[in-house]
Amino acid sequence: MPTKRKEERYEIDLDDGLRRELVGTWVQEKHQRLRYYVDISRAARRKFHGNSTFIDLYCGPGRARIKDTPVIVPGSAVVAASEAARHAAFGKIYIGDISATNLDHCRQRLEQERLSPIIAFEGAAEVTAQAVSRELSPSALHFAFLDPYSVQALPFTVIEALAELPKMDILIHFSIMDMQRNIKALMKAGKLDQFAPGWRDQVDPALRNASALLAVFHYWCGLIRNLGYYVSDNVERVSGTHNQPLYWLVLVSKDKLGERFWDKISNVTPQPRLL
Repeated sequence: MPTKRKEERYEIDLDDGLRRELVGTWVQEKHQRLRYYVDISRAARRKFHGNSTFIDLYCGPGRARIKDTPVIVPGSAVVAASEAARHAAFGKIYIGDISATNLDHCRQRLEQERLSPIIAFEGAAEVTAQAVSRELSPSALHFAFLDPYSVQALPFTVIEALAELPKMDILIHFSIMDMQRNIKALMKAGKLDQFAPGWRDQVDPALRNASALLAVFHYWCGLIRNLGYYVSDNVERVSGTHNQPLYWLVLVSKDKLGERFWDKISNVTPQPRLL
């Protein structure tokens, strides 16, 4: 799927003069799941007495408007940190973005809501993941939300870097709209090599698009399991207004408790599950 031009993705918010993103209605469902997971895991965070973190390496500007509507919604970092602050706040909030403007505006939106402390890293996720991981305490409880625009923006090294921490849960947005349309082109161009290293040894490129997509996805899940993670079978499919598949949400945890949390809250709407 072609990358949108900046003028098609953003506009200025007249309330604070900062950039906001233009998004589809489905972002609300994604944020609802994120909010529920932060809420249901609050007792676990309390046990760490503030020694917990939230990590968003694709944070965007921290605010968005639903396209073709007047509805304004907070960005994912603001959603997660605000929900946590109600009962068991994160000890630290790490944000990252490849855009310096997005990063600064997200930081300001968090500060507007009195959510802190905030540690910001500018750069591509494969760089910021390494930088963040070096700062994290191995004894702390961590939760990362990875919400890239496409799988090409999620090299496997991002997950590997975060997986170095023994108590790191990750909720991953696996974009399928562009993958299903363009998977054969991505395969031929070598653009899946960083996302799912070694896929060529396990996936037949002659498969039909839908089958190839599932084969790559299951192989990728296997790579994550090799890092010591449980990958929840409850992979949530989120569809657009015309029932077109947009993305899957995948929860990975090194503790079965994280998977049980996800089982309880993942099916927030009657959309069918993948597995």
